[in-house]
Amino acid sequence: MNFLRGLSGVVALWLLAVFFMMAFVGWHQLRDISTIHDRALHLESVNHKSHILHELEMSIRKQAAFVHDFLINGSDQYSNLYRASQQYLGKEIDDAASQGIEVSHIRSAVHGVDEQAEKIFSLPFATGNMEGPILMQELDKKLADLSSLLVQQHHDMDDSVNDAMRLVEGLHLDLREDFAVSLLVLFALLAGLTVYMYTRMIRPLLLLRSSVAKIGEGELTVHCPEFGNNELGDLSRALNAMGESIREHQNALVRARSLQSHQEKMQALGLMAANIAHEVGNPLAAASVSLDVAGRKLKNGKSSEAEADLQIVSDELRRTEAIIRNILEFGRPSQAVLEAIDLTSVVGSSIQLVGLVRKARHVNLEYRPQPGIGSVSGSEDMLRQVLVNLLLNAIDASPEGALVRINAKSQDGMIWLDVSDQGRGIDSDHVEAVFSPMFSTKQRGDGTGLGLSISRDLIRQMDGDLVLFANSPEGCTFRITLPVAKEGDEHADSGY
Repeated sequence: MNFLRGLSGVVALWLLAVFFMMAFVGWHQLRDISTIHDRALHLESVNHKSHILHELEMSIRKQAAFVHDFLINGSDQYSNLYRASQQYLGKEIDDAASQGIEVSHIRSAVHGVDEQAEKIFSLPFATGNMEGPILMQELDKKLADLSSLLVQQHHDMDDSVNDAMRLVEGLHLDLREDFAVSLLVLFALLAGLTVYMYTRMIRPLLLLRSSVAKIGEGELTVHCPEFGNNELGDLSRALNAMGESIREHQNALVRARSLQSHQEKMQALGLMAANIAHEVGNPLAAASVSLDVAGRKLKNGKSSEAEADLQIVSDELRRTEAIIRNILEFGRPSQAVLEAIDLTSVVGSSIQLVGLVRKARHVNLEYRPQPGIGSVSGSEDMLRQVLVNLLLNAIDASPEGALVRINAKSQDGMIWLDVSDQGRGIDSDHVEAVFSPMFSTKQRGDGTGLGLSISRDLIRQMDGDLVLFANSPEGCTFRITLPVAKEGDEHADSGY
């Protein structure tokens, strides 16, 4: 019964009904055709028998003509011709008997005719002899009786032929009616099967194909309609379960990437921790000294001179605040909120974050934007994280005294941001793997191998791309491509 509840079972029942209907109609028509064939053979046999009887009748009439000619001429030629035809007539009667014709009465009648003819042939020829005509009248009577017998057999055969023809015509009519009815029934079955297959199979499949296409385009919230307790219902439920599983895995992947991205940030902050402490410590030390000096001056009544020292304290504290704010912005989790951002401001804050690492490595940084470079569409947090990662890699790859260049230019609605170092380049064996997760050429513990992989994912979330643009023994260049911000986009306030 489970089989019958499925679509395949119902379709199989429809096809089985069509098969049995066609088999029944075919058997019925084959039976009628067989009957028609038998009747046709019967008609052919009756026609052949009728032809034989006709030939017998013609042969008997020819014999009668020989007897009449003998009475008129008295020539033995006609008696000889009669006897020759008598032998031929005997063969014809034997042939008729072999064809199933009842010839016993014909033989008896022909025998009587032969006896009467022999009596006539034995008469002496005389013009006034009256016995010959009398015998001839008796012969004609016997011939008439024989002719009546043959005519009766002809009538019987005609009746048989007419019955067979009526039967054949009736069967032909039945065949036409059966064929018309079978066509109507077959059309009804096929129409019902077509409607069933469209409503229960084709249309659901089209809906499933549309849903699968949307899932393939990334619309994982699409819910496939369910179609009952059948194969397509099982398929739709499986697709919904698959979509739910993909959504869960995608959400888990997004969370994992976000965690990896944040870990990469924390690693960068850890790498810059000592330099950040030094960067913050210098203005705080200067502020502390200036406060001491200002305090002594205030005690000595030199308030006008103390104002200058207090201004120095204020400037150094604002500088410290800017550094801490930049660090906090870099350390917070990135969010893929696309907006118009000031490229120069983001590059400047990124350079500030890696500034002391650069100084410790004695590497110079140079930013050369194209004049009039506009804003880009993206996430300020994400772009800053990518730039810090690329700059740290470039500084790490460059020797002391080297120059790391940051070039920016706009072309065809896109902004290219190139980060170039003066290191030894990337080995040709590693070029294909630089963006692979967990790949790193640094010493164990110096890197996770996630930096470039995460950086490219972040840029692609902003509808851009990150590629290794140039690679040579004199250094390499990584290119960030981002779309130019469109008019009307909300501009992000960077705070710089």
